[in-house]
Amino acid sequence: MKVLIIGPAGSGKSTLVKEFGAFLKSSSYDTKLVNLDPASEPIYDADLDVRKFVRTEEIMKKFSLGINGALLKSMDEMLEFADLFRISADFVLYDTPGQMELFIYSPSGIEFVKRISDKFTAGVFILDSAMVSSPENLISGLLQNVVISLRLSIPMLTVISKCDLMDVDVKKVISELGQKEGLLSEIMENLSQVFDYSTLRYRTIKVSSVKKTGFEELLSALRELFCACGDLS
Repeated sequence: MKVLIIGPAGSGKSTLVKEFGAFLKSSSYDTKLVNLDPASEPIYDADLDVRKFVRTEEIMKKFSLGINGALLKSMDEMLEFADLFRISADFVLYDTPGQMELFIYSPSGIEFVKRISDKFTAGVFILDSAMVSSPENLISGLLQNVVISLRLSIPMLTVISKCDLMDVDVKKVISELGQKEGLLSEIMENLSQVFDYSTLRYRTIKVSSVKKTGFEELLSALRELFCACGDLS
């Protein structure tokens, strides 16, 4: 199974790849860790690292670009090596760039994902627990989740990270939607249906890479995505 770990900058993607990958290996799964961020060195022993082929800092110098332009150009350059990243294992964890817009909105990012994907490819969208502690932030995060699934055409799991820092009661946050007033209340009420398009509707997966908790639940949910007997199929 190929698993793209996606989320906003600072949400804990790389740490999850490192610790969840270690958990899978300790559970006797053949597991590969892949760094797809051309601007950052991996914090784990990567089985495949895009920076061996494309480095954003070198792109900046070569094409006299700023950081944002260089990141986009890096995605264009990465396409030349996409076939090398179609690797197989029980689990292949792909650590995506901190700027998730590169995958979601750039044609090169979407094409790269298309080339490495197969019928057993899924995404894990990480939401920092501190970012979903209010109805506004939770709905905003779930909207991003839906957009990613639509643009990449892969099933997505919604995972709340950093639960060692803050434990969020998602159902309670959702129930607070009706307590807002004015235009904000109307907007959020109309958008609340996106909750039904996330896997939070079925179960709340909370992980802490620091305390190494929630990994069993994440593994179970990933397996159920492609299992006819699962409640997330």
